[in-house]
Amino acid sequence: MGGNQKDLNMIVENFKTLAKNPLREKALKIVEAGYEAIDIKKLIGQKIKLKNNKLHILDTMTSHSIDLSEYKNVFLIGIGKGSALACASLAKILGKRLRKGIAIDLNRAKNANSKLGIFTGTHPVPSIQNVNATKKIIALAEKAGENDLIISFICGGGSALLCGSEKELKSSKEIFGKLTKAGANIIEVNTIRKHLSEVKGGGLAKIAYPATMISLIVSDVLGNDLSMVASGPTIYNKTTKKDAERILKNYKLQTTNYELFETPKDKKYFKKVKNILFISNHEPIAAMAKKAKQFGFAPKIYSYKLDGEAKNSLLQLAKILPYGEVDKPMVVLAAGETTIKLGKNPGRGGRNMESVLGIISRSQIANRKSSGAKRLALSDKLVIISFASDGRDNTEAAGAIGDILTTNKAEKLKLNLKKYLNNHGTFEFFKKTGDLIFAEAKTFNVSDLMLILKQ
Repeated sequence: MGGNQKDLNMIVENFKTLAKNPLREKALKIVEAGYEAIDIKKLIGQKIKLKNNKLHILDTMTSHSIDLSEYKNVFLIGIGKGSALACASLAKILGKRLRKGIAIDLNRAKNANSKLGIFTGTHPVPSIQNVNATKKIIALAEKAGENDLIISFICGGGSALLCGSEKELKSSKEIFGKLTKAGANIIEVNTIRKHLSEVKGGGLAKIAYPATMISLIVSDVLGNDLSMVASGPTIYNKTTKKDAERILKNYKLQTTNYELFETPKDKKYFKKVKNILFISNHEPIAAMAKKAKQFGFAPKIYSYKLDGEAKNSLLQLAKILPYGEVDKPMVVLAAGETTIKLGKNPGRGGRNMESVLGIISRSQIANRKSSGAKRLALSDKLVIISFASDGRDNTEAAGAIGDILTTNKAEKLKLNLKKYLNNHGTFEFFKKTGDLIFAEAKTFNVSDLMLILKQ
């Protein structure tokens, strides 16, 4: 954690180190409120209850009741980041009613249930570990019969973690690398992934048929298109093989180099599947807005689906800020997923760090001008933060905080902001200025979260 002392009872582990002034402290408490809203163990305890053999599940809109006495066996499947802890928490609630469970995650959660197997995989690039764990998930789904129930947690990151074969592994690794470098968005990437796999794009639902499936989906996708979360293993897929071929051609990739499949189109495989939006980025943004109000800030939610190139993304939020002094302290909030166009030999970093460095590098220029760009000019009354909801921004850091303290430290250390930005070496930059945010890995991945605080 970069030598910082961990702060107990807080998800932001280096809170005290970063809270160098009152405005930073308030901004970080708003971040903490966002994280608290997606704390996995707390959410499972609040939203899933077992009473008189009936499982009650509260989603983002309504409540669902499942009578477990109607099923011979109950199985549990976890796919994606946070799914292991989610499955371990639900397994504790289910108790003896659980027959068997399998989860694949980036992190290994503490698990006291011998019936639940937890496997760690790699992300964002799949590996043979992912294939081996996925084969166990497939075997469990095949084992489930007509009178059985499968409850699954489908989470972000599942597109890489769920990988059904070595052939899919080889193609996915190659295509992911090429599409990412070309700046393809996640919808395009996941469309290709669906048509390379026997388990994605509704494939898992077909494998589990005729068992009943309840999929609790944690959305990290802009607009909450559930078919794109983890590439939709339990959802009927509307895209076709031709759609996948078209995307490959758009990025000048040879379609003949890859074996593309048509996803299951017979709707009988989905008649006994219920897909539930369990949580999305709306909940942490609401919690952050509430906390901001408590501090006397007027919250403005810019977007739940912010996209575009990371280094320019926060400029959109800055445009909402008034020029010069503000009558009332305000905070602009957003959630989404941006992209980075990597050049040759890129440095270490992630979307959130790049977003913050992108805007403060412009702010530094604005500060040197006598007029214009007043929205961007840094002062002790402006703080900018962007962070990954699951606490991992392509590194062990969750994101970064940026303000005039950051640029002052950079000038003192003679750090060239533009150089670090162009080389995508944002982790090293914020490590040197002491502005990396570290968070405990206990929260769901519901996209990136951003805020600009001005008083």
